[in-house]
Amino acid sequence: MKNSKKKKASLPVYLDEFERERLEKIASDWGTSLSTTIKRLIREREINY
Repeated sequence: MKNSKKKKASLPVYLDEFERERLEKIASDWGTSLSTTIKRLIREREINY
């Protein structure tokens, strides 16, 4: 039987230098990776929307 876990879709995100620096600063403050930081910000935005 194949693994039944659903594969998570990836979505390329293109950032300019300024955006990347800001996100890297947030990631550093939170102690998370850049990709985890982006996912967290999206989730928090969806909740507050």
